[in-house]
Amino acid sequence: MILKTAASIVLSLVSLCAAVEPGTFQADGPVSKKAIALTFDDGPGLFTAQVLEVLDGHKVKATFFMNGDQVDFRPDLAREVLKRGHEVGDHTWGHENFYAYEKKHGTDKTRSAVRAAIARSKAKIEETLKIQVKILRMPHGYHRPWMKEVAKEFGYALVNWTLGMDWHNMPEDKMAAYYLKSIRPGAILLFHDGGRGRGKTVRIVPLVIEKARSKGFQIVTAGELLTP
Repeated sequence: MILKTAASIVLSLVSLCAAVEPGTFQADGPVSKKAIALTFDDGPGLFTAQVLEVLDGHKVKATFFMNGDQVDFRPDLAREVLKRGHEVGDHTWGHENFYAYEKKHGTDKTRSAVRAAIARSKAKIEETLKIQVKILRMPHGYHRPWMKEVAKEFGYALVNWTLGMDWHNMPEDKMAAYYLKSIRPGAILLFHDGGRGRGKTVRIVPLVIEKARSKGFQIVTAGELLTP
């Protein structure tokens, strides 16, 4: 029964992402869906376990954009994310700042560096989790017109976000207010489970879930939100 359940989770996640068209770029879902997606970047990290407990407690499935180096460092935690039924996306290997890299090295070298970072992370994530990843979020939201072509080469759709605030140094109530005001049809909300100092995130996520549900919103994965 356990093996069957695990297999079902993997198959559902693969099929969920498969309908998101490779080579597309989206920062919002369709306004026709009264639903939002919660997404978490930079893990698996120090706060991933706490985030998972919050999501489990509210029976919510989310999307985790993982860095390849963190999957390499915490493979069991990456597997736990998948085991609990969440969607996994690629966030490149080591959260490279390609805006800074491009400024220093130019477009051609940046394109090569982007391809290398994606190839390395894709291989590590898929080898570790035994799934086919279908969505990519670039670090710092890096985007150029040619990124669609690169993403398509890897079978990825590019997914940015509607709003993300949890890396800013601001009072928790102000941060929470930004997230709560951003609840609207098709919103893709960005949080972080990787890095340090994510206590505010762990406390704000339940507020977002409760507010969204009180307004009649479904909370789904990014792949589900973006599937036509």
